[in-house]
Amino acid sequence: MQARELRQKYLEFFEQKGALRLPSDSLVADDPTLLFTVAGMVPFKAYFEGRATPPRDSLVTAQKCLRTVDIDDIGDTSHCTLFEMMGNFSFGDYFKEEAVTWAWEFLTGVVGLAPENLRVTVFQDDDEAYDLWTKTCGLPADRVTRLGEKTNYWPANAIVEQSQGPCGPCSEIFFDLRPDEPFDTAWDGEGTRWLEIWNLVFTQFTGEGEGEKYRLVPLPKKNIDTGSGLERTAAAINRLSGPFETDVLRPIIASLEALSGISYTATPDALTDIAFRRIADHARAATFLLSDGVTPDRTGRGYVLRRLMRRAIVAGIRRLGFEHETFLDQVIPTVVEVMQDAYPELAERESYLLEQVRQEETLFRRTLQNGLARLEEELAKGTLSGEKAFDLYDTFGLPFEITRELAGERGLVVDETGYREAEETARQRSRAASGLGGTWDTSSEALLSLLKSLPLTRFVGYAQTEAQAKVVGLIVDGTPAESVSEGQNVEILLDNTPFYAEAGGQVGDFGALRGVTGAVRVTDTKKQNGLYFHRATVVQGILSVGDAVVAEVDTERRRDVMRNHTATHLLHRALRDRLGSHVQQRGSLVAPERLRFDFAHGGGLSPADLEAVEAEVNGAILRELPVVTEELPISEAKELGAMMLFGEKYGDVVRVVSVGGEFSREFCGGTHVGNAAQIGPFRLVSEGSAAAGVRRIEAITGRAAEAFDAANNERIKTIAALLGVPAAQTPETIEKLQAEVKSLRQALAQAQRAQTGNQAAALAGEAKSLGGVLVVFAQPTGVDTGDALSALADDILDRVPGGVVVLGAAANGKVIFVAKASRDAVSKGAKAGEIVKAAAQVTGGGGGGRPDFAQAGGKDSSKIGDALTEAEMVLARQLA
Repeated sequence: MQARELRQKYLEFFEQKGALRLPSDSLVADDPTLLFTVAGMVPFKAYFEGRATPPRDSLVTAQKCLRTVDIDDIGDTSHCTLFEMMGNFSFGDYFKEEAVTWAWEFLTGVVGLAPENLRVTVFQDDDEAYDLWTKTCGLPADRVTRLGEKTNYWPANAIVEQSQGPCGPCSEIFFDLRPDEPFDTAWDGEGTRWLEIWNLVFTQFTGEGEGEKYRLVPLPKKNIDTGSGLERTAAAINRLSGPFETDVLRPIIASLEALSGISYTATPDALTDIAFRRIADHARAATFLLSDGVTPDRTGRGYVLRRLMRRAIVAGIRRLGFEHETFLDQVIPTVVEVMQDAYPELAERESYLLEQVRQEETLFRRTLQNGLARLEEELAKGTLSGEKAFDLYDTFGLPFEITRELAGERGLVVDETGYREAEETARQRSRAASGLGGTWDTSSEALLSLLKSLPLTRFVGYAQTEAQAKVVGLIVDGTPAESVSEGQNVEILLDNTPFYAEAGGQVGDFGALRGVTGAVRVTDTKKQNGLYFHRATVVQGILSVGDAVVAEVDTERRRDVMRNHTATHLLHRALRDRLGSHVQQRGSLVAPERLRFDFAHGGGLSPADLEAVEAEVNGAILRELPVVTEELPISEAKELGAMMLFGEKYGDVVRVVSVGGEFSREFCGGTHVGNAAQIGPFRLVSEGSAAAGVRRIEAITGRAAEAFDAANNERIKTIAALLGVPAAQTPETIEKLQAEVKSLRQALAQAQRAQTGNQAAALAGEAKSLGGVLVVFAQPTGVDTGDALSALADDILDRVPGGVVVLGAAANGKVIFVAKASRDAVSKGAKAGEIVKAAAQVTGGGGGGRPDFAQAGGKDSSKIGDALTEAEMVLARQLA
């Protein structure tokens, strides 16, 4: 059975049981405590915690997930970083009996696994689950193992650690990879024989209290959270040794075999086969991460992506012979081909995926050679400090994991603690330089308890910029507070708000909150998990939880932001019209004073391109195109041709912003003007590279553009006044002056060449013999650059056959030395590098070079004469 068939059977099975099928969410988790979607339940945390209402109390999904906790094990036969988690979920609809019996029905009935090849584990005190497996499903008692809360409770060790909030026992289902061997009732965990294929979590309690008062309180609505790994279950159904033999991973390995000319033998411990599996896994993970909008970076999600790609690249270079050419980009098409049925967006974005992978590998290969060479030097010393390992990463981009792996092959252990300390020191320096502060302590039970208890904030800011609201939470320095007073900084949560929270590139609103007893100035608005955080300073009185306030958005600032946001949509359209449909947004900033737009494009824009793009945007503004926002089912929005922004996540109903009907139509949750004419003038102010394959444009509109134009007009008036001509005549006047300057420079250069030639002839005439070689040691005049001094030395040497020339001069406050030796002089022992090094040291400098040519610098120009004397002594010893 192919994986796509298994996925479809699973989804249809639970749909028949009453579940609503939902599409896979993004790998980028909408959760401040997670980098990625690590389990099928992550998109539904708000439902499990009661903070939001699910579209139906029974759901089913096949969710793409990413976990890197076992990244060092990737390459063995069972672990994957990217996997699909088939999951069925209940929010008070059904519970343990249905979850257990339906899992059994699906595995043994629908996909045909033999009951004698299965065994399960349950929590040691969960008699109900034990009876369901043994009595209802008929599984022999020796195949049901009771285990403790470390392995069979969620969260792990919840009771011992007195976990707060929802929790409950779980039951895991395992498949026998070696059914021909005698069954052993003893359980030693998942290993080479038993493969976990399903986990059932019975969320039936909530942990409350502390110490002796801690207790598990039954939840009024019990929940079910299950997960069955698609790849592992497919392996079990097809009697394969693990996920890498399935039809979702084996074709990727086959593509590597074809590229490398090396055969894959599926041997668990063979280094070459480990490399095959590692590359296949990491290539698949990188493909999905890139498709979901993650880009390689030095921190956060981007670092994980970069780490995966670089591990794959190193494995290919070291084990599969890809030393000289990129290969990872040649694997991506196979990943797309295998996965596009379930994830059609991969095919839509294939050209971008290939470009990003190729560029990242090319960039990494440039630094990898130097990094590996430096690592080899360090390993040859027999030790490698954590600080040095971090330097290899910081300077050459060599991931710590690769350093540790290569060191391990030499029997060396890298000091990971030292590495982390060096990393943290660098991070603190970066924070200090950027002015960034810290973040919340998300392990704070009080803070998490507050956030979980609050309903989602109701946003009313599309229709109004002022609203009556109630303060439902205050956070000071990451800790909940009941009240705040004048001068304190605070994050305020309201039941509803007109303040737009930073999202989709648009900055958060500023404004004020005014209550009976106090007032605050809001200086930013953020959003996490549906809660809006108004970052503010108390400017008057006291503000307390429960207070009624009037929330007032800074409307002038909001209007500036709206102008820039609508202009961003027009800019996107104009760029696609000018450059092609491959242009896709890769990032943006919509602020009141400017807009920044990052987009996929291979090269820089010409002046003609920029002029055409600016003209098209201003043309749309002058045509007074109407701006319409509407909420539509996502399928209808797609049919209308609305553009989905790369890496964004969308629900079943989306907000669509249209400018001029079909001129621009995009999915967008931001705020916009009502008509393009309200944008005012649009001006491009810069264009450049943001990253490999990504260009960046900055522009201004409205008041900022008017100020920009006014400043330019003033500059033109000033230039015209300096030139003494009317403003309209400044271009031709400047052109005339430029021609005159060019002519004067040419005349000056000609005079300097003549002077240099005269000086060269004079100095060559002063040559003397030293050890049978004609030599010139001199301090020429009128030479103000190293290039000029070098050219003069060449001219002199041409006039002194077989000789040596050493010159020293002061230029722009520095000392410059140049030494040149003919081939004959070098054969007799002359070494220009040693000569200038000695001379430079006399003047407090240094330098060196080849035997025939060298340059050096110094500081003390008063000692140039002494330096040349020292140089002559060095040359005399060389020629002796």
